[in-house]
Amino acid sequence: MTKKYFVISDIHGHYEEMLGSLKLNNFDKNNKMHHLLVLGDMFDRGTKSKEILEFLYKLYLENKVTIILGNHESFLIEFLEGDYVRAIFNMKMNGFKKTLESFLQRKLIEEEDWEEVRNEILSKFSYLHSFLNSLPLYIETKEYIFVHGGIKYGETNWKENSKRDFIWGRESQFNRVPGKIVVCGHERVSKIRFPDKDQKELIISNPEAFDILKSEGKIHIDAFVEISKKIN
Repeated sequence: MTKKYFVISDIHGHYEEMLGSLKLNNFDKNNKMHHLLVLGDMFDRGTKSKEILEFLYKLYLENKVTIILGNHESFLIEFLEGDYVRAIFNMKMNGFKKTLESFLQRKLIEEEDWEEVRNEILSKFSYLHSFLNSLPLYIETKEYIFVHGGIKYGETNWKENSKRDFIWGRESQFNRVPGKIVVCGHERVSKIRFPDKDQKELIISNPEAFDILKSEGKIHIDAFVEISKKIN
């Protein structure tokens, strides 16, 4: 019997939307032949990063999920390693504050001692730093490459790409990898299709714009969950 793989990406703290997508597509965490593949960005922007971490980490311990590193996981790694300047920027610009508040189960104030916040999170989730640092940059199979950002092909061996390329790259801007299908998140499918349109208006006028986007050798799946309230 062949294993069935379920691929999602860019959950961004939207726990109910993740569960809804898995249920809709008949993922059964108790079925040994079902395996979940998450293409990064579990956290930030939504309010339930804690619930997502606990759900996925349990599956991880049971070898029922593989998670690829995304740029938003890197934000959390930086914070846990003491880069508070970068963390403050990500709190203002990238929804990172909601992740910390979810883990702490309280609101943050401007006068926080970030070292104490870091230690509090590590005391509650002692496995978190090593878990995040264990996440691969990509998964390659005979037919597919699964990655968060993209596979920069053509200049050198793509496996020698930088970490930044794998987690920040935009696959739509890269050459296709011959003989492979790259499956990725990071780039919102609606913005690839309609880069100049107001996304809140687009979800009303053309909700199909947020569906999976397939092109030659590429599959983009980031549904812009903050706007669409769905995960492909």
